[in-house]
Amino acid sequence: MIEQNFKKRKRKDGLLNTITYIFASFGLIILVSIIAFVLARGTSTLSWDFITGNYAEQVTNAYLVDPPNFKDYVNPQIEGTYFSSKWGVALKDGKTRSKESVVYIEYVDEDSPLNNLNEMNSSEYVHLSTGEYITKLMMEDIDGNLLIVLGKDGAETMALSLDIGISITDLVYKVPGEGIRGSLISTFYLIVFSLLFALPLGIAAAIYLYEYAPKSRANHIMSTMIEMSSGIPSIIFGLAGAIIFIPLMNKIINSDGGSIMSGALTMTIILLPVIIKSTEESLKTIPDDYRLGSLALGASKTQTIFKVVIPNAIPGILTATLLSIGRIIGESAALIYAIGASIKDNIALNERSATLAVHIWTVLKGETPNVEVASAISIIILVVVLILSITIKLVSKKFISREKVK
Repeated sequence: MIEQNFKKRKRKDGLLNTITYIFASFGLIILVSIIAFVLARGTSTLSWDFITGNYAEQVTNAYLVDPPNFKDYVNPQIEGTYFSSKWGVALKDGKTRSKESVVYIEYVDEDSPLNNLNEMNSSEYVHLSTGEYITKLMMEDIDGNLLIVLGKDGAETMALSLDIGISITDLVYKVPGEGIRGSLISTFYLIVFSLLFALPLGIAAAIYLYEYAPKSRANHIMSTMIEMSSGIPSIIFGLAGAIIFIPLMNKIINSDGGSIMSGALTMTIILLPVIIKSTEESLKTIPDDYRLGSLALGASKTQTIFKVVIPNAIPGILTATLLSIGRIIGESAALIYAIGASIKDNIALNERSATLAVHIWTVLKGETPNVEVASAISIIILVVVLILSITIKLVSKKFISREKVK
């Protein structure tokens, strides 16, 4: 009988383990698939210029009315380019990160007339450079006919038109934009100010609830409500930020609508439940013998908490910090209301801006979502979270080793 029950229990445990492995495998497969998709679509877009570049394009309108002394320039034979021997420029078809068809400049001869263009508004001299792209070219040929070529017409058509034209009435070229430098700075500011507000409040609340608060029904209800608040949808917090913190910041820092500071206050109330519960759990792991030993040696309760308990709870507090940073980086719904979705290059604490997550939302909305840019930003977020995780693990390990030595 005992043997039969043992076999029955073993079969049941085996079935439950199999089901657990199957569902765990599904989760792992989905996670790996998402990461593989993000890497496949975003790696080609990811570059140092993308990370440090401005989002806004720099547009220049130039002209060259006086016909220069043309000569045949030597073709540099760059693969995939079309060369105008008359103007000494090599052009190549391409697309911007927003998938607009343009003509990229791959080479300009040092003696090319394109190095002495006149800027349309100021008449200052400007010149074409490698990496810029042309969206519109208007020229006149020797008979006075007007030639108009757009970026979507292709590099070959534009090179042929250059060989025919003798003067440029309007040349629109741009320095590539769509970088994420501004969103990176906004995210950094948001992390700093959110943690500046949330960590002291959250840690202090956890210390009070666990170390000082009496074990009463009211305090139990308070702890339960804090724990339940972590499940509130973030968009509700965003609504609270729009109703409460935006008007408050408008009066304090003279902002006009959403700002990084109103977003930081909104993230503070989102992060508080996570920080409080994580810190409280880390305080629970500290043996009571530590507290009793400190009190027996004559230390006060406050000295015991700040010199014995909290140093031993540092790994848990660091974990709470990591979870908070991850939440800040990944939050979008609440911040759309609390900060806005304005992607900017010049960041100010009292102005609207966009974090990395909001930047992803912005480029994916509309009829032509830019999956490549969204994937590239996702890679950056994953790398940042990975680096933070490893760093905090190492720091926690160092603290634990130091406490063991003591």
